[in-house]
Amino acid sequence: MMEKEKKQRTVATIHARSFSVSLDEVKLPSGRVTERIRVEHPDAAALVPILDDGRIIFIKQYRYSIHEETLEIPAGKIDPNEDPEACIRREFEEETGNTVKNLELLLKYVPAIGYSSEVLYIYKGTGIIQKGVPLSSDEISQVEILSFNEIRSYISTGIIKDGKTLIALYTLYSNCFEKDG
Repeated sequence: MMEKEKKQRTVATIHARSFSVSLDEVKLPSGRVTERIRVEHPDAAALVPILDDGRIIFIKQYRYSIHEETLEIPAGKIDPNEDPEACIRREFEEETGNTVKNLELLLKYVPAIGYSSEVLYIYKGTGIIQKGVPLSSDEISQVEILSFNEIRSYISTGIIKDGKTLIALYTLYSNCFEKDG
């Protein structure tokens, strides 16, 4: 069951953030014509950075869309001709001042499948080398290191509410508790 694109009309192109929004006219399998909004957005990568003692590094940053500061895992947009691993290594250093030795892909998913082309790669990172101060002081207000119990509390009280962070933590912790066989 496929929808056929009849006409594409770009309604906004935002060059600063490298994405565009189009309002497309499509023909449904029934023959009915309707419109679909499509956001062409670059892919992104995110990291669950785990310290040797099991605690996880988070960042705090202000999110204009909801007018509040959020607690999230480090993440960022993949630049043209950059692979997801290189992106998350770069973003992690920019946002926390730290580096990561080992990366393991936890999952790849489409965060807003109903209207956006963005694919998000989420990695588990170990072998963290703590260096110091984040390089993105305009973007990141604070780096926080949390234990498993603190993370559970922050999720249940709504302090951690970012979608990619919740999905990453769920995937990480559900994998930890899976039994063989």
